[in-house]
Amino acid sequence: MTTTEGGFNLSLTAWFSLAFGKRKAPGMLIGHTDWVNSIAFSPGGHFLVSGGKDRTVRLWGLDSYCQVWVVTGHADWVKTVAFSPDGRLIASGSGDKTVKIWSAKDKALVTVLTGHTDWVNSVAFSPFGTWLLSGSADKSAVLWSTESWEQVKVITHISLVYAVAFSPDETLMATGTYDGTAKIWKVPEGDLVLALPEHGDWVRGLAFSPDGKVLATCCWTDTIRLWQIPEGELATSIALSGEATTAIAFSPDGRSLAIGTHSGSIYLWDLTTEKVAHVLQGHEGHISSVAFSPDGKWLASGSRDKTIRLWKVEA
Repeated sequence: MTTTEGGFNLSLTAWFSLAFGKRKAPGMLIGHTDWVNSIAFSPGGHFLVSGGKDRTVRLWGLDSYCQVWVVTGHADWVKTVAFSPDGRLIASGSGDKTVKIWSAKDKALVTVLTGHTDWVNSVAFSPFGTWLLSGSADKSAVLWSTESWEQVKVITHISLVYAVAFSPDETLMATGTYDGTAKIWKVPEGDLVLALPEHGDWVRGLAFSPDGKVLATCCWTDTIRLWQIPEGELATSIALSGEATTAIAFSPDGRSLAIGTHSGSIYLWDLTTEKVAHVLQGHEGHISSVAFSPDGKWLASGSRDKTIRLWKVEA
């Protein structure tokens, strides 16, 4: 049996047997020569893209933990990567102030989005693929049309924008900034819908729950905050004593939250019991990015230790 994703043909049997099989230890993807800053699963879960301080974008095939391709197409760190919902395109944002769009199939450069005047820290495709959102150290978030690749809206902030995210129905977009604020905006108009209370430190990560009713935020403290949307009320706080939180991701079923930390530990928080379900250890430093596979069975983590790990989180 074979499956096709983003133009690739892949043996589904081989993918399960070679990639994961009965392995209990996490799989490891090695190739980056410096920090891994960002990772993202393809929509079908058969590929993983990563971006690093080594200025590369790398595509990994999860059939054999092998690199499919690598491209050095940026003049500075690759800070962020994202897959389009159809799996055919990859966006990368860099310290070189650009967003580049690549063909996932053959790493061909599709287009270069210019306009930011400082580092691009975060990019996100909207769930239906209509929009791309980029956040930058130039204190702006830019909404781009994926049909024309033109700017639709520029939202100016008072501090650098570090994190961006779309709601599941792509009617809302969220931004997190260095001054410790998180705001929610209407798509595509850019009207301010909600400004959340200040976090006390820079907002490093944002994640909408799969049902869109909760926005999770993390900053350089030991506390994750879960906000009710659209009310903006604080639903709950998750405190990890002594751990600086650096990355977050909801599981596809909305029952778990993965939390990466500066120490290298990853916490799986059970949102039903409101307790830590598992602590994943193995990285030797700062977790830059975490992502669940679309089926929720695997968690990928990227670290400043130059590696990517794959963890089995569901039987």
